[in-house]
Amino acid sequence: MTQSNLQAVQSEPKIKKKWKLKKESKTYMISSVSVLLFLLFWEIASQNEWINPLFISSPIEIVKAAVVMVQEVSFWENMKVSGYEFIAGFALAIFIGIPIGVFSGWNPYFSAVVNPFISGLYVTPKVALLPVIVIAFGIGPASKIVIVFLMAFFPIVMSAQKAMLTLDQNLIKAARTFNASEFQIFKTIALPSTVPFLLNGIRLGIGQGLIAVVVGELFASTAGIGYQLTSNGQNLQTDRMFVGVLVITITGLILTTLLGVIERRFSSWRPDHR
Repeated sequence: MTQSNLQAVQSEPKIKKKWKLKKESKTYMISSVSVLLFLLFWEIASQNEWINPLFISSPIEIVKAAVVMVQEVSFWENMKVSGYEFIAGFALAIFIGIPIGVFSGWNPYFSAVVNPFISGLYVTPKVALLPVIVIAFGIGPASKIVIVFLMAFFPIVMSAQKAMLTLDQNLIKAARTFNASEFQIFKTIALPSTVPFLLNGIRLGIGQGLIAVVVGELFASTAGIGYQLTSNGQNLQTDRMFVGVLVITITGLILTTLLGVIERRFSSWRPDHR
């Protein structure tokens, strides 16, 4: 191989990386411009009363309301309540969902035991269970923790099951050829392969969990972002309502973006990338 050919081969990854960064920055710019144009049109429509400001506040009014609300103790109290409910319910979904998903995907007998319940609850509308959950656990944080758990559990457990079902069977056969035990195969081949799938399931579960918090608090609560939305809605304070919605939206975007970045780091661990 000539010197020029060697340099071309060595520079190829750098060129690809540079092209990828350029493409990502261009995509980010287009997305940012589209959001800004939408906000500009929204503000113009509000100023010209093309939309009723009583029902949909303008972006500027929402920002003003946000500035006022962040100085109120009640706002942070509601944030704390919703945050606690989400974290507690989501943690339960992770600590229960991952082991059940992994072992049911690995062991067909355990799968036969738990899959009827997973499949049945998965297709059940969780909102329809809210009255029963509130009766059983009250209108305090416990009922919201349960509904967050139920909503976030299924993306996580199903991602874990999928991870086990997509393992590289040739790799497992090779390990058995070298007399590797089932535990060694599980620990060194199966578990590492589940990481990208689990991160994807957790990322999907975040959105479901945040929805569950708000829906649960809208249904029955004495505190939280959902309770604040109900109170603001009853008083036709749409600017304050949009602040609550934005808090949930921004929280979800930040968390899912972070998980997406981590997920891409581990994408090479997926069996289909080998």
